[in-house]
Amino acid sequence: MEENHKFSHPHNNEKALSVAIILNFIVSLIEIIGGIWSGSLALLSDALHNLGDTTSLFISLFSLRLSLKEETPQRTYGYRRAEVLGAFVNSLLIFATLGYIFIEAIQRLFSPRAIETHILLEIAIIGLLGNLFSVFLLFPGSRESLNLRSSFWHLLVDTFSSLAVIIGALLIKHWGWFFIDPLLSIGLSILLLRGSWKMFKEVVNILMQGAPPHLNLEKLKKALETLPGVKNIHHLHVWSLNEKEHFAEFHVTTTCSSWEEIDQLREEIQKILFEDFRIEHSTIQFENKGCKNQDFIVKEK
Repeated sequence: MEENHKFSHPHNNEKALSVAIILNFIVSLIEIIGGIWSGSLALLSDALHNLGDTTSLFISLFSLRLSLKEETPQRTYGYRRAEVLGAFVNSLLIFATLGYIFIEAIQRLFSPRAIETHILLEIAIIGLLGNLFSVFLLFPGSRESLNLRSSFWHLLVDTFSSLAVIIGALLIKHWGWFFIDPLLSIGLSILLLRGSWKMFKEVVNILMQGAPPHLNLEKLKKALETLPGVKNIHHLHVWSLNEKEHFAEFHVTTTCSSWEEIDQLREEIQKILFEDFRIEHSTIQFENKGCKNQDFIVKEK
């Protein structure tokens, strides 16, 4: 069965990632030069964040390309889970980046330094515009792909970081409030950590073959047991290959006594799985002691 959701074409996501990588690297170089020139530790920190995010974007691009490879006899599901692995690595990099921002912010609270605010403002605005453009590039794909979502969050971290640098520079320039920049960094780090943690839990749930968040197993079981011919559902397992493909396997104790009845019941079960629970792939074992003690096994790819 094919689901009718409109997902972005993988090659469009690939182009968006490629452009974001080039743009992010250029912004990083500009911020390094500007940070050294202005004496701004905040801008140098932001440049390091951008360089780290360039690495994460490379990971996402590599994972995306790997996921498009065909199935092999050794990897019967192909490489479609590669994007989930890429998202897992990127999630860890996000936590490391946020931790670095937090530590640097604490240090700057106690050790403020004089900076050239006009240079800082000009470079920070360039960084903000570059990050915003990259964020808009990846936003469409981030709604459907954990891999792109992780890269999107990386760039969102950098966007808010650049914004904090700009706000801090303006306040320092006009009022000399050196403590504002680290305070903004701490607040944004805590805010972005919440969204990153939610994504990280989703990735781990897939890798641990947990049930999809949208699915209630008890509700699924009851829905199937209301069908005529079903006595009970047991040995029920549901998991995800990635954020879009969900699988189920279970045993059905049935009162059906012929292959025709079994086949009709199978179609009804798979219709409910697909339409009500977004499960496209199922392996079902039918058990009927009244039919010569035989088990009927039906598998749908």
